[in-house]
Amino acid sequence: MTSSIQNKDHRLLCLVLIITFSACAAPLKTDTVSFKSPVSYPSHQEVEGLHLAIDAIDSVDRSEAIFGTDLKEANILPIHLIVHNQGTKEFEINALQVFGITASGEITAAYSLQKSAEHVRQSSIGTTAVTGAIAGAVAGAAAGAAVGAAIGGAAGDASAGAASGAAIGGATGGVAGTSAGLSDSFTMRFKKELAALAFEDRVIYPGDLQQGFVYLKWKPYQKIRMKLFNITDNKVHELFFPVAVHR
Repeated sequence: MTSSIQNKDHRLLCLVLIITFSACAAPLKTDTVSFKSPVSYPSHQEVEGLHLAIDAIDSVDRSEAIFGTDLKEANILPIHLIVHNQGTKEFEINALQVFGITASGEITAAYSLQKSAEHVRQSSIGTTAVTGAIAGAVAGAAAGAAVGAAIGGAAGDASAGAASGAAIGGATGGVAGTSAGLSDSFTMRFKKELAALAFEDRVIYPGDLQQGFVYLKWKPYQKIRMKLFNITDNKVHELFFPVAVHR
């Protein structure tokens, strides 16, 4: 009887481990970004000494190199914005005033960081991360229960196996009950990762070389529209950058 229960515990542990290691979506983990001067990009524009360029991160390789995963899985298109102020004016760029424009003239606003994080959480990237965390917790509980069953069996106490089964059931239920909390914590983690590379609202002072990402809904845009504010002269510039989105 004890041997049969122990075998069931072992099978359950193996099943949990298979689930843990069968996830396929890569985790979101940002890294240092390499880039060129704005004048090196086909989209380059110059406004009163401020050089600007945008670059759509639309390939799997480039997305994984920067974000650790393919953000298309979350329906997000990262737009890399690079600026170099070689003039004497101060400028401001508001990321929420960046829009993607398709061939039909459809205009789409950039996501906020919160909305971007929510899309990652709802995608296979987020599902894999949360499932892995839950499966890891269950695997730990199952491993402990299996050890307890083995000790009980060696001591000739058949009830130990039953106790371990109850422990596994309780741990599994407890972990499942915390899945909503894990979901919230992962959304916060995704937001922090995306924020680490986000452009957001920036003041670009004379001599500054700055870069960051704006997150758009994935669509075949042909233009990116941006509002540039000249703080020094209190002037607004509306800029349009050509872009080609592949895949």
